Amino acid sequence: MASAQIEIKKPSSSYWLWLGDNRAKIIAVVGNGNVSAVGKKAGEMWKALPAAAKLPFEKKAQEQKDAYEKLINTDAGKKALEEKKAASKEVKDEKNQKAELKEQKFKEKEAKQNERKCKAAVKSVEKDDALKKPQSSYWLWLGDNRAKITALVGSKGSDVAKKGGEMWKVASASEKLPYEKKGLEQKAAYDKYLASPEGQAAMKAFKDAVSGAKDEFKPKEEPVAEAGPVEEVAGTKRKAKEVVIAEKDAPAEGAAAKKARGRPAKAHLGA
Repeated sequence: MASAQIEIKKPSSSYWLWLGDNRAKIIAVVGNGNVSAVGKKAGEMWKALPAAAKLPFEKKAQEQKDAYEKLINTDAGKKALEEKKAASKEVKDEKNQKAELKEQKFKEKEAKQNERKCKAAVKSVEKDDALKKPQSSYWLWLGDNRAKITALVGSKGSDVAKKGGEMWKVASASEKLPYEKKGLEQKAAYDKYLASPEGQAAMKAFKDAVSGAKDEFKPKEEPVAEAGPVEEVAGTKRKAKEVVIAEKDAPAEGAAAKKARGRPAKAHLGA
């Protein structure tokens, strides 16, 4: 028999066999199919179940376990099991890759949003006019001649800047002189202010405010979660949740039941 034709299905425990047969009854008792309510009630009912009532399920679980172990000890069974593990790993790896890519995109988007907010916060920090760097002779000239340049090329910023640069290059020394003088005067006043105790205090206050604004948007370190045991259960997240709830409430089984316990590949708990 080809390995592809062999179905490798892990045996169910006695509890899960019983739950599969009694889930409709439990839903009727709790009044709805809520996962938590069904799981809790199932655990309570299994605990209260007499040994005689559990016996058929324990016997069936043992039969499944024996058949499973017999199958996976054959050459065909071993091959089918390896193929199933490889296929499961491939699916799991693909799922993890998709989750990682999604997480990466989310973090990148979040980082960009955070960067924009940070820039806006920094920009909103008020800066005293005396702390603003003085303009160069060119920018002083451009401020006085912007309207004239706009009339020639329009209001588009890049066009104004290009035309302004061209005009400044060909401007005569006498035309530039007043702006160069004013630029030097502004720079001297700026340097003098920054060198004064008042200017130094004002600059420090401004830098501290900017630093504080940036700190608000620094990524916060997440606490490292302590790893705990994880049980893999085939099926949906809803089924996995019910597994945890039900097995938490279910009592320890007897020796025969423990021997028969297996991990189910499919828990028929869907509504």
